[in-house]
Amino acid sequence: MYSTAHLAAGLIIGKLTGDYPTAIISAVAIDLDHLIPHAKSRLIFKPLKMLQAAKMTHESHRSYLHSFIAYAVIVAILAIFSWKIALVFSLGMLSHFFLDAIDDDDFYPLFPWKNFNTRGFIGYYSTTEFIFTFFLYIIYFII
Repeated sequence: MYSTAHLAAGLIIGKLTGDYPTAIISAVAIDLDHLIPHAKSRLIFKPLKMLQAAKMTHESHRSYLHSFIAYAVIVAILAIFSWKIALVFSLGMLSHFFLDAIDDDDFYPLFPWKNFNTRGFIGYYSTTEFIFTFFLYIIYFII
Protein backbone atom coordinates (compact mmCIF):
# COMPACT_ATOMS: atom_id res chain seq x y z
CA MET A 1 0.00 0.00 0.00
CA TYR A 2 1.14 3.56 -0.60
CA SER A 3 2.99 5.20 2.29
CA THR A 4 0.36 7.91 2.03
CA ALA A 5 -2.32 5.33 2.87
CA HIS A 6 -0.39 4.32 5.97
CA LEU A 7 -0.02 8.00 6.86
CA ALA A 8 -3.78 8.49 6.51
CA ALA A 9 -4.43 5.52 8.79
CA GLY A 10 -1.97 6.97 11.31
CA LEU A 11 -3.74 10.33 11.15
CA ILE A 12 -7.12 8.67 11.76
CA ILE A 13 -5.76 6.73 14.75
CA GLY A 14 -4.01 9.87 16.02
CA LYS A 15 -7.23 11.84 15.85
CA LEU A 16 -9.18 9.11 17.64
CA THR A 17 -6.59 8.56 20.38
CA GLY A 18 -5.16 12.06 20.71
CA ASP A 19 -1.61 10.75 20.20
CA TYR A 20 -0.61 11.78 16.68
CA PRO A 21 3.16 11.17 16.95
CA THR A 22 2.85 7.57 18.16
CA ALA A 23 0.03 6.77 15.75
CA ILE A 24 1.83 8.15 12.70
CA ILE A 25 5.20 6.59 13.57
CA SER A 26 3.66 3.17 14.19
CA ALA A 27 1.59 3.28 11.01
CA VAL A 28 4.42 4.43 8.72
CA ALA A 29 7.81 3.44 10.18
CA ILE A 30 7.19 -0.28 9.70
CA ASP A 31 8.12 0.26 6.06
CA LEU A 32 11.74 0.86 7.07
CA ASP A 33 12.33 -2.82 6.42
CA HIS A 34 11.67 -2.12 2.72
CA LEU A 35 15.08 -0.45 2.68
CA ILE A 36 16.95 -3.72 3.38
CA PRO A 37 16.79 -5.13 -0.18
CA HIS A 38 17.38 -1.66 -1.64
CA ALA A 39 20.52 -1.30 0.47
CA LYS A 40 21.72 -4.72 -0.71
CA SER A 41 21.22 -3.71 -4.35
CA ARG A 42 22.85 -0.30 -3.71
CA LEU A 43 19.73 1.65 -4.65
CA ILE A 44 19.41 3.20 -1.20
CA PHE A 45 20.90 6.53 -2.29
CA LYS A 46 19.04 6.60 -5.60
CA PRO A 47 15.43 7.31 -4.56
CA LEU A 48 13.99 7.53 -8.09
CA LYS A 49 15.50 4.18 -9.10
CA MET A 50 14.41 2.71 -5.78
CA LEU A 51 10.80 3.83 -6.39
CA GLN A 52 10.93 2.52 -9.95
CA ALA A 53 12.21 -0.85 -8.73
CA ALA A 54 9.42 -1.02 -6.12
CA LYS A 55 6.75 -0.35 -8.75
CA MET A 56 8.13 -2.82 -11.30
CA THR A 57 8.46 -5.88 -9.12
CA HIS A 58 5.90 -7.91 -7.24
CA GLU A 59 8.65 -9.42 -5.12
CA SER A 60 7.70 -8.43 -1.60
CA HIS A 61 10.10 -6.28 0.39
CA ARG A 62 8.05 -6.79 3.53
CA SER A 63 10.15 -8.55 6.09
CA TYR A 64 11.01 -8.37 9.79
CA LEU A 65 8.91 -5.39 10.85
CA HIS A 66 5.94 -6.69 8.85
CA SER A 67 5.54 -9.63 11.21
CA PHE A 68 3.25 -10.37 14.11
CA ILE A 69 6.36 -11.61 15.89
CA ALA A 70 7.91 -8.11 15.73
CA TYR A 71 4.50 -6.68 16.63
CA ALA A 72 4.32 -8.74 19.84
CA VAL A 73 7.89 -7.90 20.86
CA ILE A 74 7.57 -4.15 20.19
CA VAL A 75 4.18 -3.80 21.90
CA ALA A 76 5.36 -5.84 24.91
CA ILE A 77 8.43 -3.62 25.33
CA LEU A 78 6.36 -0.45 25.00
CA ALA A 79 3.80 -1.77 27.51
CA ILE A 80 6.54 -1.94 30.14
CA PHE A 81 6.89 1.83 29.89
CA SER A 82 3.38 3.00 28.98
CA TRP A 83 0.14 1.13 28.33
CA LYS A 84 -1.29 4.08 26.41
CA ILE A 85 1.67 4.31 24.03
CA ALA A 86 1.63 0.52 23.61
CA LEU A 87 -2.07 0.61 22.72
CA VAL A 88 -1.72 3.43 20.19
CA PHE A 89 1.39 1.82 18.69
CA SER A 90 -0.49 -1.47 18.49
CA LEU A 91 -3.37 0.16 16.61
CA GLY A 92 -0.96 1.83 14.18
CA MET A 93 0.87 -1.41 13.43
CA LEU A 94 -2.39 -3.30 13.01
CA SER A 95 -3.65 -0.65 10.58
CA HIS A 96 -0.43 -1.07 8.60
CA PHE A 97 -0.84 -4.86 8.54
CA PHE A 98 -4.47 -4.54 7.43
CA LEU A 99 -3.62 -2.16 4.60
CA ASP A 100 -0.77 -4.37 3.41
CA ALA A 101 -2.97 -7.46 3.60
CA ILE A 102 -5.61 -5.99 1.27
CA ASP A 103 -3.22 -5.11 -1.55
CA ASP A 104 -2.16 -7.84 -3.95
CA ASP A 105 1.52 -7.88 -3.02
CA ASP A 106 2.90 -10.70 -0.87
CA PHE A 107 2.50 -10.27 2.88
CA TYR A 108 4.02 -12.84 5.24
CA PRO A 109 2.57 -12.02 8.67
CA LEU A 110 4.81 -14.62 10.37
CA PHE A 111 8.06 -13.56 8.69
CA PRO A 112 10.73 -15.01 8.57
CA TRP A 113 8.55 -18.12 8.16
CA LYS A 114 6.97 -17.85 4.75
CA ASN A 115 4.50 -20.70 5.12
CA PHE A 116 1.56 -18.30 5.37
CA ASN A 117 1.08 -15.62 2.73
CA THR A 118 -1.78 -13.23 2.14
CA ARG A 119 -2.63 -11.37 -1.03
CA GLY A 120 -5.50 -8.95 -1.16
CA PHE A 121 -7.83 -7.61 -3.79
CA ILE A 122 -6.43 -4.10 -4.41
CA GLY A 123 -3.73 -3.83 -7.06
CA TYR A 124 -0.35 -2.68 -5.77
CA TYR A 125 0.39 0.86 -7.03
CA SER A 126 -2.94 0.89 -8.87
CA THR A 127 -5.62 3.50 -9.45
CA THR A 128 -7.82 1.57 -7.03
CA GLU A 129 -5.16 1.92 -4.35
CA PHE A 130 -4.95 5.66 -5.01
CA ILE A 131 -8.73 6.02 -4.71
CA PHE A 132 -8.77 3.93 -1.51
CA THR A 133 -6.05 6.19 -0.07
CA PHE A 134 -8.06 9.26 -1.05
CA PHE A 135 -11.08 7.88 0.86
CA LEU A 136 -8.92 7.34 3.94
CA TYR A 137 -8.10 11.05 3.92
CA ILE A 138 -11.78 11.89 3.52
CA ILE A 139 -12.52 9.76 6.59
CA TYR A 140 -9.78 11.60 8.50
CA PHE A 141 -11.29 14.99 7.67
CA ILE A 142 -14.84 13.83 8.48
CA ILE A 143 -14.01 12.54 11.95
